[in-house]
Amino acid sequence: MTQLVLAPPPIGQVRRALWRNLLVTLAINTLAGIFFALFSDSPLWRLMLTSHVIGLTVFVAVTFIFNVVKPSPQREPLYFFAAVALAGLIGLAFNWLIRFRLDELLAMVRQYPSYLLISLVALMLAAAVVASILWSREKASRLEAAFHLEQARNGEQDRQLVQAQLRMLQAQIEPHFLFNTLASVQSLIDVSPGTAKQMLGLFNDYLRASLTRTRHAEGTVGQEIELLEAYLGILQIRMADRLRFEIDCPAVLRDTPLPPMLIQPLVENAIRHGLEPKVEGGLVRIALATTGEALHITVTDTGLGLSRAETGQGLGLANVRARLATLYGEQAQLMLQANPAGGVTATMTLPLQHD
Repeated sequence: MTQLVLAPPPIGQVRRALWRNLLVTLAINTLAGIFFALFSDSPLWRLMLTSHVIGLTVFVAVTFIFNVVKPSPQREPLYFFAAVALAGLIGLAFNWLIRFRLDELLAMVRQYPSYLLISLVALMLAAAVVASILWSREKASRLEAAFHLEQARNGEQDRQLVQAQLRMLQAQIEPHFLFNTLASVQSLIDVSPGTAKQMLGLFNDYLRASLTRTRHAEGTVGQEIELLEAYLGILQIRMADRLRFEIDCPAVLRDTPLPPMLIQPLVENAIRHGLEPKVEGGLVRIALATTGEALHITVTDTGLGLSRAETGQGLGLANVRARLATLYGEQAQLMLQANPAGGVTATMTLPLQHD
């Protein structure tokens, strides 16, 4: 398989991308400010200013990293977390300086260091949302440029386009999921600090796994399982006893090659259209096994059933089927069937070795 080499886009394209990213950043900042106002007694203008300071700091940092530093893929996570930390610190400093005089600020730091730390964590999470979106857009822009370069070098246009699209999909982190996680952490900080800390740890695992996944066209079963464990752990805290999950993956399969983003859409579909609408929730079970030269992946839920799940197939399951057809041809398949006791089972069969 020919690999795409990340290349800087043309100057004109870079300028257009910068303007688009700036507009996206301003829009996200505004939404974030309104979002925080729903959960805070602080004035809207203060939250809005703080949100824009954080977002614009992330914008400048990400732009500088991609256009000046140009780090290697192995060092990208380090720079990502550095940008998030910088934005969180600047946002915290700005927010506190417009609220307190210097002597009051010093007294607050001495008397309530834990409140300072909690505020910093919350603002860093807000920065992570903006950074994730801008980071994925920058990666997508360079992947698109790399695709066009590779397209000019060889005649495998269709295959290279699909690979670029898959890599771009890997770079996506759903803002809706991140905002919901941020809201959950914020609401738990006062009532259950231990649970908030647990969710922050899972969020960190999810973000690290997502960033690692963006650096490779091919992943492994183990990497996908780590991502799913963090993702489901966060949702389990949010849904409380309405969500239970099981993952059955033999250790011998963890190093098995597996393209990213094949299992998670099935899990998302099971929860969103099967378990979340069900008052009592239920169980989602992920199992992996092999027979002969095939890898079998099943995602089973005890939700509302196939009639409900069918309405949610949309782009999620359609994209999975399209990717399976592109990557494996007729060697792979995805089937959905109703469970006798209720719920749906999605079964994906992949060849362990393919051309």
